[in-house]
Amino acid sequence: MTYNIIVDLSHREKIEEFPDFTLGDDDLEVDYIDKNEGPIDYDLLEDYDILFIGNVQQTKDGKDDKFSKDELLAIKRYVGDGGGLFLTSGDGGDKDVPMKAGSIRVLYKMTGVRRFWNGSIQEAHSHFLVNKENVLVTELFNHPITEGITQVVLPNCTFFTITEEDVEDIIVTSEKSDFKYNIDGDIGGIGVVPICVVSEFFSGRCVTVGSSDWLIEDDFGLDAGDNITFLSNIIKWLSFEP
Repeated sequence: MTYNIIVDLSHREKIEEFPDFTLGDDDLEVDYIDKNEGPIDYDLLEDYDILFIGNVQQTKDGKDDKFSKDELLAIKRYVGDGGGLFLTSGDGGDKDVPMKAGSIRVLYKMTGVRRFWNGSIQEAHSHFLVNKENVLVTELFNHPITEGITQVVLPNCTFFTITEEDVEDIIVTSEKSDFKYNIDGDIGGIGVVPICVVSEFFSGRCVTVGSSDWLIEDDFGLDAGDNITFLSNIIKWLSFEP
């Protein structure tokens, strides 16, 4: 089988290239909406299985990182008709840019995420790899995306405030986790909070992960833990494959 993925680069995303990896006997076909292209419209998306948005770098001013009403409607229609939305964030989250300004929060009716917190998770000693920013998860909730996985490493990760309906957290932090807030550098305990959630929107599906750097090929990225299996499972689940 071939999975067709379109990667948005038109909203100041940090992840500018989808990982090049082997998906068993299946193939990946990846296209891009390049910088200074767009806007995103339904006709552009409808032939793809998955829309990937990798860590939008939000700004208080400027419009390059904001989603217009027409783009929001196009993405809603695409997911509602059976498309998959794969969204990743990172340390800094949505930089506290409000929904009304067109930040990544506007996708909440699909993703179930109302806020991407502005800072980075600092995990307890038994739940990080080498340093506190490399969140090591060994306890995952039962879901097709977590099948066959014993550990996931999520570097430079934020957490979410989620809606109460139609969203399921499948990865959370430990009870002893802290959070370093970018606004003032303070570190405070947050306990168990969601860092990977899944949702269904009409006929489509969404996966949102609080880290993007796990998709980069380095010691704490795609090659760490079972991250490759994690990514493979995400692609298959979003594409409605068993």
